[in-house]
Amino acid sequence: MHVFSIGDTNFEVDVAKSRISVSARADGMLEINIRIEADDDEFMRLTEDEDAPWSWALYPPTFLLQGLLVAGTDTAPLHGLAVDAGNTDCECSLYMMEYRDVADLRLVELSAQRLAVTGKVGFDGKDLPFAIDMRRAA
Repeated sequence: MHVFSIGDTNFEVDVAKSRISVSARADGMLEINIRIEADDDEFMRLTEDEDAPWSWALYPPTFLLQGLLVAGTDTAPLHGLAVDAGNTDCECSLYMMEYRDVADLRLVELSAQRLAVTGKVGFDGKDLPFAIDMRRAA
């Protein structure tokens, strides 16, 4: 299973629509760009009941991390990397009906086999735990 969770809800990941790139730059930095799309079918199942917690949403969430620079020139696995919320060089948000800031973002693992990300995202004045955990190409 591919986890894309907000609070207690797993929207699952649409692997075919999601994109991850790590590229070495000439200045000795790696640039990380991640776009993870939640699964449309799972979203429809979760929101079909009018009283469901996410029934107000019209489409599934998307996680974006763009332009994150980290030191290094190879694509060795990254583990436990905290992303500074004040970093103005990169964009990090979760889009679900509007852009929502992600706090306490941590790249638990970014390797050829796995992407695992955790953080918190605000909905209705509450900070909900947020997580992505997905297998990549074997």
